[in-house]
Amino acid sequence: MKAFLAAAVVSVVLLAGSVPLCGQDASAGPFDERLASPQGLAVTPLNAPPSQFPTATTTILTGIRGNLITATVFVTGGTVGAVYDRKTQTWTKLTIPGASSTAAYGPDPLASGYRIVGSFTPSSQTGDVGFIYDSSTKRVIKVSAKALLRPSKNYNYTVIHSIKGNNAVGNYNYFKTPPSGLPSSANSFHAFIYNIPSKQFITIDMPNAKSTTAYGIWQDGSVIAIAGGYTDSSGNHAYVRSLNGASKLVYNYPGAVTTHFEGITGTGKAGNYNVVGDYSDVKSPSGPVHGFFLPITNWKAGTPVIIGRVSVNSVYNRTAVGLYQRGTELSGYYVNIPVPDPP
Repeated sequence: MKAFLAAAVVSVVLLAGSVPLCGQDASAGPFDERLASPQGLAVTPLNAPPSQFPTATTTILTGIRGNLITATVFVTGGTVGAVYDRKTQTWTKLTIPGASSTAAYGPDPLASGYRIVGSFTPSSQTGDVGFIYDSSTKRVIKVSAKALLRPSKNYNYTVIHSIKGNNAVGNYNYFKTPPSGLPSSANSFHAFIYNIPSKQFITIDMPNAKSTTAYGIWQDGSVIAIAGGYTDSSGNHAYVRSLNGASKLVYNYPGAVTTHFEGITGTGKAGNYNVVGDYSDVKSPSGPVHGFFLPITNWKAGTPVIIGRVSVNSVYNRTAVGLYQRGTELSGYYVNIPVPDPP
């Protein structure tokens, strides 16, 4: 769901209609979301505090790595990025200079500081530009498909979803208006990987796909794994693939119409991962979305764990983060998955 935050938060398909939005303090206690799904898990709300974000209406937790959680916070006039440190329990606001809105999607801790990826909307143009922010140098790298692809095309929408080391992944395309809802053949995306030292921007679409997204990246040794979703003539599928294409898992949640992986974390060696995703079991863009956790061993899917009627955006080890409807409000959340890592 991360790619579509800038469109409108009410387009998140876990909702059954419009609801009032209200900022929540990060100290809110655990909330049992299992009523939304008999097989769901209890999640804990986590939202940007009003003391630092006084006009916040809702917080979407978008990424997790180590002690860091990224968020996109809806405020008066747009969105701002945010970083939450689980160790110090502190929030840091992130805005890109000259942007009307900033969305933070994924963190990557460094020996000193961290990198954050996301997208921003320049105040002078329509569309989004991807960015990589380094907290140790305060440097912002702007990544635009229009500027980097050759031959150049009029791509005005570039979003970076995830980063690991010197490689970042995301999506690009052209839109007259920002997209909303889950990726589909109507919203045709291209996936890419960007290398920071070389500045290489490479398209990595799935074979024969009408649309491909890249939402998560992980690296074990020389093996880079990428997770996301794609649409082909048979429907909408989730995937994890090695960058060189030598290994691949295509996954459809049982009985689902749409399945999409949102995040990936390693569990010790190449081919073993924990992924999280969303699936929809109704043929309607406004139907309910269910978040799930899936262990992968030797590139084979294990038994999924349903988190609930939530949107899950990222995972680190066995902790997942995302967005859910808490009563009449929207809330960010985190949840610990009660399953062991594969051997």
